Amino acid sequence: MSRKGIVFDIQRFSVNDGPGIRTTIFMKGCYLRCPWCHNPESISPKLQLKYNPRKCTACGKCVEHVNGDGIKIINDKLSIDFNKHDQNFELVNVCPNNAYEIYGKEYSSDELIEIIIKDIDYYNVSGGGVTFSGGEAINQFEFIKEVSIKLKEIGIHICLDISGYDPENQIEKSIEFIDEYLLDYKLTEKESYKKNIKREFDFYKVIEVLKNHNKSTILRCPIIPSVNDYEDHFKAICKISNDYENIRYVDILPYHSLTKMYKFKYINKHKKYEVPNKDMKELWKKILKENYLKNGYLENEII
Repeated sequence: MSRKGIVFDIQRFSVNDGPGIRTTIFMKGCYLRCPWCHNPESISPKLQLKYNPRKCTACGKCVEHVNGDGIKIINDKLSIDFNKHDQNFELVNVCPNNAYEIYGKEYSSDELIEIIIKDIDYYNVSGGGVTFSGGEAINQFEFIKEVSIKLKEIGIHICLDISGYDPENQIEKSIEFIDEYLLDYKLTEKESYKKNIKREFDFYKVIEVLKNHNKSTILRCPIIPSVNDYEDHFKAICKISNDYENIRYVDILPYHSLTKMYKFKYINKHKKYEVPNKDMKELWKKILKENYLKNGYLENEII
């Protein structure tokens, strides 16, 4: 009997999550609380109610269904208390405009593999494969292990996207079935980790594990203006890229404003950051070049 996991999105023909053409599987569940998160629907490990105001006409059907308890119309707009209705999936069928949906879907390992292998010819031609992302995919360790082992039996390349937060030491246990890691490097100081993502951990503990096992690694560095776009952080990125031979290349990922927050209950908690302009990016590239970044890319441009 195959294991089951909760997935919130499947992106086929992805070219930004590892080598070649890939299928990226976004798993539910994340321990971190990054205020710049662009996948807030991944945070909870559970299925959740999703509300899309763009489809809502404020017809009142859902208000009637709950007798006004936690859902109200205020100034012709719907106000929803998700503390009450996060799991109220009946609303999906109540709404005539499909404004309610469910974040996440449960798959058995066999069901997910059936979807993945539809594109096996593209993987083979491009040197691609499958990437498990999230959220933090490793939170569903036994599920991705079962899927990965079955995929490797038919020669499919597996990437795992990780933040480095690994309280259960699952990353070392994944070495046997993961081919390449996409490792986030978000912040330099431990105090900044605690302040911004509400967790403390030793990033170097994880990268040392990957180095010791000679696992190919892509270092991914989200750059958030006013948070980590300072010279010492860029210097740290360069040092890591040069100190660890298993790092194949470094992706510099500028913050962007494309977000799914309008769909989700965290809309009022999402902090807005400045979108970096061309001059800011040129300054970043200058610092990275001066500090000899190894195999770096900024928006697919070689640094």
